[in-house]
Amino acid sequence: MLLRRGPQDMPGDQTSLAASAAVYCILLVLQVGLITPPGYAVFQAVVATALIAIYVRTVLRMRGLGNRFAQTATSLYAAGATLTLIMLAPTHAMTPYLEAIAQASDPQQVPMPPGYVVLAYVAMGVWGLAIYSHIYRHALDSSIWLGVGAALAFEVLLLVVFSVLG
Repeated sequence: MLLRRGPQDMPGDQTSLAASAAVYCILLVLQVGLITPPGYAVFQAVVATALIAIYVRTVLRMRGLGNRFAQTATSLYAAGATLTLIMLAPTHAMTPYLEAIAQASDPQQVPMPPGYVVLAYVAMGVWGLAIYSHIYRHALDSSIWLGVGAALAFEVLLLVVFSVLG
């Protein structure tokens, strides 16, 4: 989380991988459940958790580094769980705003949420991108720019998948 260590410093066992994936998924259900119906929150969390595994396995295999999967995925899940936990409060604060937008006939008339909430989202988004880029950079044995590209490509994948799924 402080960019001092890489995924190679994480445990590479299946128990750590499964535990970090489970914690990530549960926290994501809680966060998404603040703004969507519970059934959809579970669906979205399970799909996002699975997509991380599929994406990481694919990217690592493309570089011939499939043996790094467990440590890389554990790192991504653990970092994601930590960021999601931190974002529970700002997400809760955004809930009235998001509900108002969903119900408004003219979304531009809905007052913006407090500035500190928006700032929290932006700051955590940037910090999350830095963390994920750092993880991918180490896992792929590459430049920071390839790490940033891999992290952004995953975010685009999530947007596309959830746009298609509705």
